[in-house]
Amino acid sequence: MSARRIPRCPAADSPPAPRFVLKEAVRRLTEKDEIRRRLNAERDWSLYALADLDDGLFELCDWWGAGDGLALVFRGISIRPIFILGDAGSARALLEAIPDRWGYLNLQAHQVEAARRVFEFQERHEMARMILDEFAPRAGSVEALGSAALDEIQQLYATGDGGGIAFAPFQLDTGFFRGVYRAGELAAVAGVQVVSRKESVAAVGNIFTRPDCRGLGLAQTVTSAVAAALREAGIRTIGLNVDCSNGPAIHAYERIGFRTRIRYFEGPAERR
Repeated sequence: MSARRIPRCPAADSPPAPRFVLKEAVRRLTEKDEIRRRLNAERDWSLYALADLDDGLFELCDWWGAGDGLALVFRGISIRPIFILGDAGSARALLEAIPDRWGYLNLQAHQVEAARRVFEFQERHEMARMILDEFAPRAGSVEALGSAALDEIQQLYATGDGGGIAFAPFQLDTGFFRGVYRAGELAAVAGVQVVSRKESVAAVGNIFTRPDCRGLGLAQTVTSAVAAALREAGIRTIGLNVDCSNGPAIHAYERIGFRTRIRYFEGPAERR
């Protein structure tokens, strides 16, 4: 993820926030079936949140509902992701109701204006959510990587800025990490950030190529191998996130068969 800083603007320079009418009060959600129904209404956007329905992750989540909208605060990692689903009115009401003062906010374009008077981005990245459409596998020799490869993977990420920022060792237990070796050393890796067999969703991520091995198509090779393994496991919705400014990466993923479905904004944000 490239860090594109957005200057903070005085509130007086902001246009008046639109007025919204909320049809239903905000309430806590605790039933998985109701949460699942809401999330599946926008399955591509809800990719990560659907995976959080799995036991072990669900207990780390707080869920709220308003109208047909939903807010998720995930407390399992330090950046505290905040995910919002719904129209502008629901988005604003949900953000006003959750108790958190800060978090890593995820918003679709139609939610940004409604949210700006409640939370202010400290850093904002325009992202593309890409979903695997017509899979076009890329050839290349890869190896499956498990927990025994942890040190090698961490050393690989340490060779470049931003490598592995969303990596956690437990992700290796999924069995979906793949790597390419050059001269006996790990040169490229890809895996998953989340995967749920029950919800049939997966987010490909932790993709990284050693700087001296870039331009050889290795990122496509390992990403393709991970996607193939997920398809073989019967995962129906396979997606990934990429910064909209990273044209080469977007093109590489398109060659495998990923297509941009949603453009959205993410970044650390604080309550005004």
